[in-house]
Amino acid sequence: VSQLSGRFGPMMQQMSGMMGVNANHEDIFVKLESMRAVINEVNTQFQDPDKTTFVCVCISEFLSLYETERLVQELTNGNIDTHNIVVNQLLFPPKDSNCDQCQVRHKMQQKYLEQIFDLYEDFHVTLLPLLTTEVRGVERLKAFSRLLLEPFQPP
Repeated sequence: VSQLSGRFGPMMQQMSGMMGVNANHEDIFVKLESMRAVINEVNTQFQDPDKTTFVCVCISEFLSLYETERLVQELTNGNIDTHNIVVNQLLFPPKDSNCDQCQVRHKMQQKYLEQIFDLYEDFHVTLLPLLTTEVRGVERLKAFSRLLLEPFQPP
């Protein structure tokens, strides 16, 4: 913050003058400096696995798997606990379904699901089905939350 004050303070003063705003850049940096303790405390709590863990949520597709892996790496580099992954919107067509799109989509999702289980064998992976309704309202929220606790059994 101190370095930023020296580098950007004059520029901020000039910009605020051009915009007709009477802002003292020193006041801004004093406020940022006073927030340092809070920022450090939040950072410490994020890095304490007894207080914080991060649950990644993805869908069973290439880009989502790629972004989830990037996220897990970033969290690990930041010493933030993450050992849970929720895979959402999984399609489980009935065995007697004639829906070609459903079958193709299910097959694709299963391919990426295998990769998820391979990559995250030491993680807790929770599977959630593609729902036919939005999760809105107390009752639907309760039903949805049960899916997070009880493993989903496809029909």
